[in-house]
Amino acid sequence: MVTSTPTKKRNRRKLIAAGLGGLIAVSLATVSVTSLALFTDQEQIPANTFTAGTIDLTTDITTALVTYTSPVMAPGDQNTAPLVVTNAGNLDLRYSLSSVTTEDVLAGELVLTIKSGVTTCDDSNWTADGTQLYQGDLGAVAGIALFGDNTAGADTGDRNLSASANETLCFNVTLPLAATNASQGVTSTATFTFDSEQTRNNP
Repeated sequence: MVTSTPTKKRNRRKLIAAGLGGLIAVSLATVSVTSLALFTDQEQIPANTFTAGTIDLTTDITTALVTYTSPVMAPGDQNTAPLVVTNAGNLDLRYSLSSVTTEDVLAGELVLTIKSGVTTCDDSNWTADGTQLYQGDLGAVAGIALFGDNTAGADTGDRNLSASANETLCFNVTLPLAATNASQGVTSTATFTFDSEQTRNNP
């Protein structure tokens, strides 16, 4: 069978179109490869340093602040002593104070008074001036708050201390003349606990 001239022409056009398609594909591939040759640059910023601040509550006496064991106490006796509380950190803080005792009978008879701003903190002069922060039982087995609250955030009675600042508190413990026979021969030991927290971002 002899192929007609029009059929040959059509086949020739198909071959030409296929060839052009291949050239276009090769051309596009070349463009794609060439487009990867880009100018680039980079800049770094080093030394991004951060230092966390500190709160550091310290006391100049760490044991037996107010004690009366030899001779033993009688109704009407008292013991008075100053305590310096310092914020040794570099952030401002607030603090609270609580007391836990080993028993409740004598602890409930003893009267603890805490004051700030006392000029002379001793048995003879502690009542002369200052601001009373607490007056009541020495403590309790279950613990009691003397001033402030260790719950996060500002609470009534919390004491504020700036970074590197300090204040002096005056502690007085008295066994009143009205003490009952129930406290005879009883020994009570109190542990005072200071809790502190930052004030910045902590309203």
